[in-house]
Amino acid sequence: MASFSWTECNLSADCPNLVSMAIRFEETAKLLRELAKDGFQLQATEGSRHIVHPNVKTFESWGFIEDRNIEQLNKTMA
Repeated sequence: MASFSWTECNLSADCPNLVSMAIRFEETAKLLRELAKDGFQLQATEGSRHIVHPNVKTFESWGFIEDRNIEQLNKTMA
């Protein structure tokens, strides 16, 4: 099953005020609702949470990259 980790500890770290935080949370809530409508689910395992979808093509159509590539992604982005 295709998945990526969901970590919200930095979701609003760059927001300078409450209004910008509210906007960020509203945008995130809208995205999560759209993901849910498209069949994505939240899976909690061993203290972490992953957003998963049973259909890899649907997962990839959103532009997501599976967690198994995260180390390579971090190296490329550094």
